[in-house]
Amino acid sequence: MTLHRSFLAFVAASLLPAAALASPDNDDHFEGTMGFLVTREDHRTTGFVGAGDAAPLVDTFRGAPYEATLGMGLRYDLRLTLSHVRMTAGFDLPFTALGDAAVRRVDGHEVAPRALQSWGVRLGLGAEYPIGRVTPFADLQGSILQTATTLTVDGRNAEYSATRFGFSVRGGAQVRLRRWFFVSVAGEYGITGATRWGADLAVGFRVGS
Repeated sequence: MTLHRSFLAFVAASLLPAAALASPDNDDHFEGTMGFLVTREDHRTTGFVGAGDAAPLVDTFRGAPYEATLGMGLRYDLRLTLSHVRMTAGFDLPFTALGDAAVRRVDGHEVAPRALQSWGVRLGLGAEYPIGRVTPFADLQGSILQTATTLTVDGRNAEYSATRFGFSVRGGAQVRLRRWFFVSVAGEYGITGATRWGADLAVGFRVGS
C-alpha cells in the first residue's frame, strides 16, 4: 500500500507542471515579443506640414506614391495578461521605399517624392484564451504614427512631417514551444488613421504561469 501511494504521489507530482501549463484558468503572465512587420499605409489625409519655408503642398500627397505605401521593418511589444485580458504597449519601425519617382507638376511646383520614414507607438486592449499550446487572441489598438517625407521641390530638397492617431483591430495566435518561449503570427486591419492593413511574425518570451 505504501509503495502504491508513493507511486501515485510521484505520478501526480510529474503531471502537475503539465496540468498548470494547459490550465486556461492559471495563465496570468508578462511577455515581450520582437519580430518583423509588413504594413500598407495611406497618407492622403495624413496632413503633412512643411518645415521652414517649404511650399504648402496639398495635391502632391493625394496621389502616388502616398496613397499606398508599403513598409517593412520591426515590431516590438510588451504585454501584461491578467484573467485573459491583454494590455499591450508596442513600438513599430517600418522602412518604406518610394523608388525613383518621376518629377510632376503639382501645386504649381516641380515635385518628386524621394523618401518616407515613420515610427509608431501602440497601446492595445484585447483578450486571449489558451487552447493547449495554441493561444488565439484579438486586440483593439490605438496608434500614434509619426511620419516624415522628403521631396524635391523645384530642384531643392524639402522636408514635411505629420503626427496622426488611428485605431486598428489585430488578431492572431501564439504557439508555445516551451513554457517560457513562443512564436506568434498576426494580421491587422486599419479602422481610422494611415494604416490600411498589416501583418507580423514574432518570437516572444514570457514570465508567469
